[in-house]
Amino acid sequence: MRPLRILVGAAALAASLGAAAQTPAATCTPGPRAQCAGADLRFANLVGKDLQGANFRGANLDRADLRAANLVGADFTDASALAAQFGKAYLAQARFVRARLVGADFESARMSKSDFTQADLTAANLSGAWSIGTRYEGARLDSADVQETKFSTSTFRNASMRGTKLRFAVFSDVEFEGCTGCPVDW
Repeated sequence: MRPLRILVGAAALAASLGAAAQTPAATCTPGPRAQCAGADLRFANLVGKDLQGANFRGANLDRADLRAANLVGADFTDASALAAQFGKAYLAQARFVRARLVGADFESARMSKSDFTQADLTAANLSGAWSIGTRYEGARLDSADVQETKFSTSTFRNASMRGTKLRFAVFSDVEFEGCTGCPVDW
């Protein structure tokens, strides 16, 4: 007797689970060490908020305004923050691993020892930012604006900087191994 194999697709499984499969987006109250993983914070006004150590893993922060916020140690791993505002935010040790940051604005942000590994920063504005000891390994910074940004002891290993605006950017003790479009002769 042959065993019966049943293949269930994602759509069929969701339909069979009915309403239980349709859970609402996670919500949270943003604040220090807030647990906002998976939260829908699109268009949220978080200007100047203390969000130190907050967990935004997988959250949707598209077009959110986080200007001048304290985001020290905040975790944005796998988050979406398309066109979000991070200008003048304090991002020391923040994690943006695999985050979607297309068109995000980090103008004059302080991002010492932050991690942007495999983040998509296409067309993002990092002009005038301080990026000391920051990881951009495998990140995409194509068409980004990094004019007047201070990069020191940062790594761009296997990153992409095609069409990036570099005018007056400072790169000191920076690693560009395998980087496409990076200023390797800096």
